[in-house]
Amino acid sequence: MRSPLPIVALVCLLAGPATARAQETPPAATPSAGAPAPVPAVAVPPAAVAQPAAEPVAEPAAEPSEPTVSAIDVEGNRRVEVDAVKGAMVSKVGAPVDPLSIQQDVRAVMKLGYFSDVAIDEKGPPNRPILVVRVVEKPSVQDYKIEGNDEISADDLKDAVEVKRYAILDMTTVRKTVKKIQEKYTEKGFYLAEVTSRIEDRPDNQVVVVFVVNERAKVQVRRIHFVGNDSVSKEEILPYMQTQEGSFLAFLSSAGTYKEEAFQRDLQAIQAVYLEKGYVSVKVGKPTIALSPDRTSLFISIPIEEGEQYTVGKLDFSGELLGMRPFLPQLLQSTEGQLFVRSKVGHDLFAVADFYKDMGYAYVNVNPVTKLDPKARTLGLTFDVQPGQKVLFERIEIQGNAKTRDKVIRRELRIYEGDLYSASAIKISKQRITALGYFETVEITTKKGSTDDRIVAVVEVKEKATGTFQVGAGFSSYENFILTAQISQNNFFGWGQTLSLQVQWSSLRQLGQIQFVEPYFLDTKWTFAFDLYANENLYANFTRGALGGSLTWGYELAGLSWLWPGLSKLEDLRVFLTYTLERVRVTSSIQDLLLYNRYRSGWTSAARLAVAWDRRDNRLFPTRGFYLSASLDIAPPFLAPGAVFGDQVNLFYRETLEFRFYQDIFQGLTGRFRLLAGVIRGWDENNPVPVSELYYVGGVNTVRGYRLYSLSPVVVVGASTNPDAQMRLLQVGGNKQIVLNFELEYPIVEKMGIRAVVFFDMGNALAPGVYIDPAVSLGLYKAWGFGLRWFSPIGPLRFEWGFPLDRRRDPITGAIIDAPVDFQFTIGSFF
Repeated sequence: MRSPLPIVALVCLLAGPATARAQETPPAATPSAGAPAPVPAVAVPPAAVAQPAAEPVAEPAAEPSEPTVSAIDVEGNRRVEVDAVKGAMVSKVGAPVDPLSIQQDVRAVMKLGYFSDVAIDEKGPPNRPILVVRVVEKPSVQDYKIEGNDEISADDLKDAVEVKRYAILDMTTVRKTVKKIQEKYTEKGFYLAEVTSRIEDRPDNQVVVVFVVNERAKVQVRRIHFVGNDSVSKEEILPYMQTQEGSFLAFLSSAGTYKEEAFQRDLQAIQAVYLEKGYVSVKVGKPTIALSPDRTSLFISIPIEEGEQYTVGKLDFSGELLGMRPFLPQLLQSTEGQLFVRSKVGHDLFAVADFYKDMGYAYVNVNPVTKLDPKARTLGLTFDVQPGQKVLFERIEIQGNAKTRDKVIRRELRIYEGDLYSASAIKISKQRITALGYFETVEITTKKGSTDDRIVAVVEVKEKATGTFQVGAGFSSYENFILTAQISQNNFFGWGQTLSLQVQWSSLRQLGQIQFVEPYFLDTKWTFAFDLYANENLYANFTRGALGGSLTWGYELAGLSWLWPGLSKLEDLRVFLTYTLERVRVTSSIQDLLLYNRYRSGWTSAARLAVAWDRRDNRLFPTRGFYLSASLDIAPPFLAPGAVFGDQVNLFYRETLEFRFYQDIFQGLTGRFRLLAGVIRGWDENNPVPVSELYYVGGVNTVRGYRLYSLSPVVVVGASTNPDAQMRLLQVGGNKQIVLNFELEYPIVEKMGIRAVVFFDMGNALAPGVYIDPAVSLGLYKAWGFGLRWFSPIGPLRFEWGFPLDRRRDPITGAIIDAPVDFQFTIGSFF
């Protein structure tokens, strides 16, 4: 880069004095040695001589015009547009040439991040120069590779890589990726792993970024030692720490892995364990961590000063209690004279605060004032209450529901504009919205309203996919190939409705079904649902086909609170009335037997009265809560008049009880339990229960490990009326059933929705007059097993292996009936 000098002005400055001296006549002289050479004479025009003698005056030189930029050229760019470079520059065409601006241009073009070098030169005439921007582009990333990752796959490290293919190479991004890969290894227990990077050149100004991993040996916590824990044992402390001692099974989990952040939280957890036992002055010292000589094991020593154990002293209240002192002691879990327990004090603080918040005091402060008596070893507590002023809900804002209608969320809220603030109502509202199953997260926060006594509630949800389209195939030990197709939407068009179309086919069962549920019919407490279906099931001795449908109306009992105020608390309790009409077709090869009259076809016209209590935290994928349902089905003669249905009708009544319980145990491990019991009776002696309505247990949805519908009372009969006919077993169905299911489910690949399950099932179907099966212990057939569940984009898939514990023998041949293992596949949730 060069800056033009004002050459014209310099010439004029020197020319003026020289001309003036040339007009004088110098005396003739011979220059002496060393004297300066004489100034040569300059020819003067005649006109100049004819002028009167006068002191010559030099005319001033003309001032030059300021140089301006005539154009801007960009050289060396291949991928970056010229306009992008020019747009970043301060200098513009027609603007004066300014060295400071050019320096700013260099910095601005470099900040674009696309170039490794930038230089700006000038060319052309000095007063109208062209700025030439010469750039050297950074290479683009052709690809990236990870080397040396033997213990952690590239797929597991993919999330840590921020370098993108075909992007401009950014060394800051490369360094961030190195750090993230390092953190991944630390999480897996490779505490000494080292990660570096190198850049490999490729043609056409491209590079490959290589991340080199030196995994080293996995470092495990071999021993955690506590010093000074005289009163609290190591076994009492370790369960509350994330950092655990490694074992030979550590490779199955993260046990034994040292993580600095987790360990710092563990130090607080240790203190919390002591505070739960009354050691209010406990001190956890600075731990020492030693690395084994082979650099594979860590040994941790944690010093503890326990102090003395304290009991609760005097409990009191102060501040603006608003006349509520008589009610406050009832809220406390802490009791005078009992051992001090920190969690109880924490509960007491929240309980007192929520008590006032439910009265509208949203900004209440409850501060514990402690009085320590070292001699008596007591800790007195005074709860100081400052309620502030009452606050009303000014408005409720719904955010994040791009699909779900506002009213679907608002009808689950128990907070309303204009009502007093209530912490309990906010908590219940969050639980009810979460239980819909339409959202990944639900948060209810508050912010100040237009005045100090107004507050705004903000309900923010994050929607998740509630619809599935699935076409699948599977294989079962007994059903052989299973084909299924289903379209399901649990939040139909965002209205909170459920619509499902399903088709299943296997060698034992076929099903076509359409279901629709509207939980709040016309925005009332009424539920409306209908179900249309056609199915066929193959049992051991007959085939049952049905074509029919049902219509259901339900009502939430809280809607009757105007009759009895106490019903307002029964929002999760509903009653249902269902009418079912179906044409049942039974086909069987059994002839000339006493039981033949029970294998008959006919119409079933039945009504069901049911009560359901649903306290699950999520109706689609529950992890906590319970579901209880009791129902009575009746198919009486007056619902099946002969004038309409003829004399081929099924008359009976049935009682069913179902209970499901869910419990989140720890770290994603969920326990489930289900009890299913039922009894069916004929309407009268002339109308015994048809075989198509009796109970047959076994299969993937009842007792896994046993063949579908195979657990049933049996009788030994002849194959025909011929006395010499071969004897055979005939499954006749039971009029009672009981099924118990226990499950433990744990996520193994959480991001992909893959979970492992182990289960234990018991169940049986019992004949009339029999209440316990003497052929098996406890009267129930038992099985255990394991499986995998994939909550795939097309729906939940179940792959389960069951192992029967009570394998049966044929009483005639002595052969074992049940296979040692039964693999079963199905689509859909179990319970």
